[in-house]
Amino acid sequence: MKNQNSAEFPARSDQTNLARSQNSQVDYLVGGFRIALGPDSNTPGPRTHIVNFIEGLHRNKLQTRLFLASSFPFMGRFSRIRQSDYSSAGSSKVIVADIVRILAALWCGMNVFAKTVTSPAPVLIYERAAVLQSLTSFHAKKHRAFRVVEANGILSRETAQDRKVLRAEKLAAAVERHVLRKADLVVAVSERLKTEIVRFAGVDADRILVVPNGVSESLLTYERQAHEGRVVGFVGSVVKWQNLENIIAMVADVAESARENVRFELVGDGAELSALRRFVQQRGLEDLVTFHGKLPQTEAFELMTRWDIGLAGHQKSSSETMYHSPLKLYEYAALGLSIVCTKSLDARILSESGADVHQFENDTEFVATLSDLISKPLRTSYDIQMSRESVVSDHSWRGRARQVLEVAGIDQALA
Repeated sequence: MKNQNSAEFPARSDQTNLARSQNSQVDYLVGGFRIALGPDSNTPGPRTHIVNFIEGLHRNKLQTRLFLASSFPFMGRFSRIRQSDYSSAGSSKVIVADIVRILAALWCGMNVFAKTVTSPAPVLIYERAAVLQSLTSFHAKKHRAFRVVEANGILSRETAQDRKVLRAEKLAAAVERHVLRKADLVVAVSERLKTEIVRFAGVDADRILVVPNGVSESLLTYERQAHEGRVVGFVGSVVKWQNLENIIAMVADVAESARENVRFELVGDGAELSALRRFVQQRGLEDLVTFHGKLPQTEAFELMTRWDIGLAGHQKSSSETMYHSPLKLYEYAALGLSIVCTKSLDARILSESGADVHQFENDTEFVATLSDLISKPLRTSYDIQMSRESVVSDHSWRGRARQVLEVAGIDQALA
């Protein structure tokens, strides 16, 4: 996708000249303690984004050196923690966790410094923002590279107020503001998040580039599978702002009046999973709802090829608006599903690329939209395939990476 906003950013001739004189290496910093990149990762969303963005950089002729917090000595244990493991953590446990986070962040920083002090300066440092982390601050060559920070939310606020697993919110917010303000470029996943960052950290809007999530070309290799009835599905974190309890209740109402059998399948783990299972049992919906839990990514994609409709009911959390870029929308579209979701820029641009997207604003619209979609004949295989190819072409990770490189001036050095 062509970056329509690149002309708004000031020229960085000094950085461009630097890029031409150095190697084509990007140092990619990931401070999230729980993030792992293996097939059994407990953080499938961040894993997918990181792996595919790095692949996008490679396709743009750049090499990457990955600094992954969970891969540093003594840090691997954090990647084995699941969201549901701390869903009911008490105040004292959270305070202890804060202290551990602070010490671990310093340890991660020391590792970054040790690994970069004798190595050549990269052309670009790309840091994925994380709570209480400022890895670029420890990078020995930070003043000799273009610094990019990727923001997927206001993390200090989300972790403290939504997930309720952080007590040192003021300290975390101060670190987060520092990270954002020191960057040459901040990458935000949505226009709404860009607005939030300006308000939260006082970063100039012209230093923030909006780069939504993308889609892997490999999803085109998954073939759609035949099945009976209509299968509605959800994949992702089982957390409060996904509104899943309400969505399941509404799917049940739609299924009751549908002319053919309707099933709902859910893939994912999260703090609300146990409560959601109890809700389904209490409502007697075991025949309607199937919980698959956390699956390796390839297994999840194989399962999704048997779904007809993918759901995403993101609501705003502690922020004023819903500012996330739901990765699941891109996966649904690339696998050929129809999509029923709350309104977002991602939904609009996917629709413009030919995806079958139906947006809703309230419960009444959701029920009407899902009922109408289930009552209609399925799309033809040809239409589905054309839609999939168009989505992958328009929203590839290679294109997303290119947007960042254009603003950094690095694409000129590689031309």
